[in-house]
Amino acid sequence: QSPVRVWGEGMGRSTFSCGAGNRPCEAWELQATAVITASSNTLMLPALIVAHKQGLRWEVAFGCFGVMTSMLYHIAEPLGVRIYGMNEGQWHRLDNVGAIMCFANLFVYLMDNRNPAFNDFLRLAMLFWCLIQQEKGPWQLINTLLPILGSVALLVAKLALFAKAPPEYQWGNLRVGLALLAVSFAFFARGLDNRNDYLRGYHSMWHVTISFASYWLWRVVLTHERKLHGGGGGGGHPPKHSQR
Repeated sequence: QSPVRVWGEGMGRSTFSCGAGNRPCEAWELQATAVITASSNTLMLPALIVAHKQGLRWEVAFGCFGVMTSMLYHIAEPLGVRIYGMNEGQWHRLDNVGAIMCFANLFVYLMDNRNPAFNDFLRLAMLFWCLIQQEKGPWQLINTLLPILGSVALLVAKLALFAKAPPEYQWGNLRVGLALLAVSFAFFARGLDNRNDYLRGYHSMWHVTISFASYWLWRVVLTHERKLHGGGGGGGHPPKHSQR
């Protein structure tokens, strides 16, 4: 037989497609989709190692959470199985929380605030907002985009209105990271048409390219990036200790 998987169990989806158009998927196609989409998340490991070496514990914790929940969601979804008693719809919500918070944490990092308590406040505020939006509707793209765009707005406001000097960035890393980020968004957009994304290849490439982008973007802020070089390097600028 050619099984069609049921999505979400009442959470707003009807059937799962492996990208084979309107025909039902073969069993091997469902299994291959699970393997490809789940395993593509492992490429985030180098970015997590870079963040860990900089002492970014909160960011690494949410990165690991995001990788784990994404892998479990992409196994549960095509195979129609429950993992730890939860269906693909429940894992999808947790996957969204992990992905949103990785972006929110990145934009807080790029603010280069020198006040750890303020950073904690921002990250927790974004987490609470993220949870509310995902409880409202994990299948609606706007509920994923709103917290991400909100964190972007905070970053722009910090740099445009409150920063007393240009940000201390490794600009080469930023350019590479943003270029890869743009590519990853293109793959994400192509993958939204899941009925024509065979074996979720475009979506898997989103995982691949966002992992590469993360590796470079988590090496942008010089006050952190210097830690990868034993406290020196990072573009040749001396350390500054001003509070911002």
